[in-house]
Amino acid sequence: MNNKSLIILGAVAIALGGAAYYLNGGAKSSAPKLNGKAVVPGLDASAVAKIEVGTKLALAAGDKGWTVTTLNGYPADREKIVENLLKLRELKVGQVVRGKSLDVTTPVVLKDSAGKELAKLELGPKHEKWGHGRYAKFAGASVLVSDSLDAFDGDAKQWCNTRIASIPSTDVTAVSYACGNEVVELEKGTNSTWTLKGLTDKEELDTSKTYSLDSALSYLDFNSVADPKLTEAELGFSTGHVYTVTYRDGSNTVKRVATVGNKVKGGSDRYFKMDNANWVFTISSYSAENMMKQRKDLVKQKSEPKKEDAKKPE
Repeated sequence: MNNKSLIILGAVAIALGGAAYYLNGGAKSSAPKLNGKAVVPGLDASAVAKIEVGTKLALAAGDKGWTVTTLNGYPADREKIVENLLKLRELKVGQVVRGKSLDVTTPVVLKDSAGKELAKLELGPKHEKWGHGRYAKFAGASVLVSDSLDAFDGDAKQWCNTRIASIPSTDVTAVSYACGNEVVELEKGTNSTWTLKGLTDKEELDTSKTYSLDSALSYLDFNSVADPKLTEAELGFSTGHVYTVTYRDGSNTVKRVATVGNKVKGGSDRYFKMDNANWVFTISSYSAENMMKQRKDLVKQKSEPKKEDAKKPE
């Protein structure tokens, strides 16, 4: 091969190498640098009046404050609203993820009071290995952000206070259970020992069944808020179980009444309401069972005293 051929081949190699560099490296270096960029730049959290997460979650600000639209208008926790909007405002791109296509994303849309879109973010799945962070679409690229943004998964309970009642069991002095014509009444003595009214001489309280008498309303959270359009027949409160608790609140004696209704159609949760609340909730079957005791669940027959063996004749 002569010198002229070598020169030509060298020129071709240089040209091909330059093209490869441009396609593989040069294009990347010329692309806008996304790392560290704000995902929702310039967000004015105070202007946000509506939050929509796909079709699963919607919140809105109104005359009575923030409410969860998809939870039948139940009040939202303003502190949680502010916390999560600030998370979005501070959110930055951690890194660009090349070769990953986010085919399915959940849109998070923020709007003002007039319905004008202020910002939109397409969220992908959470990062499996990090334990925090998740994928998102930003500026046409797939990126990773450092916050997992759990509240934007669509669970309405992440945006409100789910606690229905928090009566300390140590303050409870009496409880009663009623269903139909049966009423079971119990009182707690000064030594925290329960007594049940109406026991016969052959009956006694089964103390192994008294562990939940005073704690049914200690840490009670709802699973959902019932549709206000449900009828009484669907809710089943008129034929349900009524749990009444009497407790000390400082120097005052307070009585609260809770009612457990029907099972939710297609599930195991039950409808539930408190006498001091305007909402009907659904609670877990486990929580409901603590307020659905019957006499047969708490009473047992006394054991017959053992007879002494007759003395054998000497």
